[in-house]
Amino acid sequence: MFPLEDFLLVLSECEVNLLIDWNRINSLIDSDSDEDKAWLQDMMHTLVSNMEERIKNISSYYASKETTKFKSEIHQVKGVASNFGLVEIYDLVIKAEDFLNQNLPDEAFQITQSLVVVWKQTKQEIITK
Repeated sequence: MFPLEDFLLVLSECEVNLLIDWNRINSLIDSDSDEDKAWLQDMMHTLVSNMEERIKNISSYYASKETTKFKSEIHQVKGVASNFGLVEIYDLVIKAEDFLNQNLPDEAFQITQSLVVVWKQTKQEIITK
């Protein structure tokens, strides 16, 4: 298992949190209108729900040795992380995909265990924003 501190980014003195690229999130809307803000809030709720399900699926597919589904779920998380600026999650799933491409599912699963912790922190950041 990899040490948690290797996967978590520390806030700098200017308090930039790199778990989420908020500039990326904010670029999803065209204006500061109430309608755009409501749409973005809805998207963030959908993101949280979607990621919760995907995290569960990753563990389930690994446990049942469904490597194809495990790999597919990792790939889906990579896309979601990229689209929503989930920087640390994206970095983790890239590493997990690398291991899967080398036919090393156990190593990929170790990475996904860190993903669970990072997701909890990312989700907390989303909820409090």
